[in-house]
Amino acid sequence: MTLAIASAVIWGCTPIWTYICGGKPIQQLLGTTYGALVVGIVLYFIKQPYISTAGFWWCFLAGAGWTIGQLAQYTAFKRLSTSTTVPIVAGIQLVLVDLSGVLFFGSWPSLASRLIGFFAILVVIFGVVLSTRTGRVNTHGDQGRSHARDIMMVLLGTGLGYGSCSVLPKIPETSGWATFPPQSIGMIVTAVLIALALKQTRNKETFFGHYTLKNIITGFNSGLGTFSYLGAIVLINLSTGFTISQMNIVISSVAGLLFMHENKHGVALANTIAGLTLVVIGGVVTGFLH
Repeated sequence: MTLAIASAVIWGCTPIWTYICGGKPIQQLLGTTYGALVVGIVLYFIKQPYISTAGFWWCFLAGAGWTIGQLAQYTAFKRLSTSTTVPIVAGIQLVLVDLSGVLFFGSWPSLASRLIGFFAILVVIFGVVLSTRTGRVNTHGDQGRSHARDIMMVLLGTGLGYGSCSVLPKIPETSGWATFPPQSIGMIVTAVLIALALKQTRNKETFFGHYTLKNIITGFNSGLGTFSYLGAIVLINLSTGFTISQMNIVISSVAGLLFMHENKHGVALANTIAGLTLVVIGGVVTGFLH
């Protein structure tokens, strides 16, 4: 339980580190994957887990998905704010992971658990929608369309990315310490390919600049959170460990409001807090269903 709480606290600090380290989203992403790769290598040599060929490639693809989701999240931090982005990311991840578990992996086998679970998913979805409400009745035209595009970018990018990261390792039944080393390789390879694919980021500053190297700290933080999370699910169980670790959204959202001085007042602040609360409640309910 202590390790699960530790992973929530550590992951919750990720937006703080990206805020402190600065840089463009692609620089933050590359720096994060550099640090995560170091943690993945250290983890492999400490635990020396058995990794099958199928397990390696599925986890590699999961790491690629994580990179897409993380880039979408880093971009959203700048466009939407942390306190708006984090509930959306956590909510869509909980929904997709739970639905894939029911459809493909035999989760919630009883009728009662499915009814409760689907109700909890509706609560999460409502919380996500509520957290995106700005409270501005005049959000229309170009401003409204821009806000809607940013939200869709977060939903699609983090949904497909983080969803695949959580689901793909289950296909070869890879679990625990064997997942992160190949994931970290998939993360850095995909991040490098994305940077090389874009002409404006195909330069030395993007790969080895000041901001990129500073964000290696963010990667260490992310990797340490993963280390704690993997240890937690080994000691307790996957559902409980995952649910507790996802409570990092509370820390991230509060950090955005207090330490990053995100400007939210009145209805917008109330919607964020209410939406965040609903996502947490729904996540807790689904995490403890069997």
